[in-house]
Amino acid sequence: MVERGLRHANAQTIINIDQRNGAGLETLRPHLQPSVRLHNLPLPKVDTNAPQTEGLYLSINSFHQLPPQRAAKLLTTLAQTNQPIAVVEGNNDSLWQAVGMLFFVPLTIILATPFVRPFRWSRLIFTYLIPILPLVPSIAGFLALIKLYAPRDLDALVARLRIDHYTWESGKMDNGRGGKIIYLLGLPRREETAAAG
Repeated sequence: MVERGLRHANAQTIINIDQRNGAGLETLRPHLQPSVRLHNLPLPKVDTNAPQTEGLYLSINSFHQLPPQRAAKLLTTLAQTNQPIAVVEGNNDSLWQAVGMLFFVPLTIILATPFVRPFRWSRLIFTYLIPILPLVPSIAGFLALIKLYAPRDLDALVARLRIDHYTWESGKMDNGRGGKIIYLLGLPRREETAAAG
C-alpha cells in the first residue's frame, strides 16, 4: 500500500505526519527501499497551512487520536499538496485485538518484567505489588481500539470532504504477522488536475 502511494508521488519521499504518540515510522523503516527519503512533519505545522514537500504523506498508528473534525481538516489540508496520502493503523477493530489488549498485554508485562535490564526494584513494585505497569498500557491500548476509525468510518469521513480530485480506498490488509491493519489511501487524479490546469 505504501509502495502504491509512492508510485503516485512526485518524489520518492515519505513525509511522516508526526503526532508524537504511537509506534510510527520506525515500524516501517526496515521495509523501505534505500532510495526512499524520509521527512518528519509535526502535526501542528500541517494545521496552520498546506505543506510544500512532494512525496507520500503518511500517518502511522496515530490517526485514531484525531476527532472526526480535525481528521477531516488534516486530510483536506494534505489534499492541497496534490500528493498521495496514506493512513495506516497497526491495530484493528477485531474482537481478538481487544482480547489481546486486555489479557495478553498485561500477561506479557508480568512475565517479562524480571528479565528487563537494567534491573530496578521499582519496576517489580509497580508490576506485582501495585500493578500500574501491566494495567496502564492495557487500558490505554483498549481505549485506542475503541477510537479506531474502521474502514466504513474512513469511507464516511472522506465522503464528506468534497475533495473531488482524489480517489480514496480503505480496508484491511495482512500485516505479515497473522494480524490485520486498517488503511486509507488517497491518490490524486493526475489526468483530471492536469486537464484543469
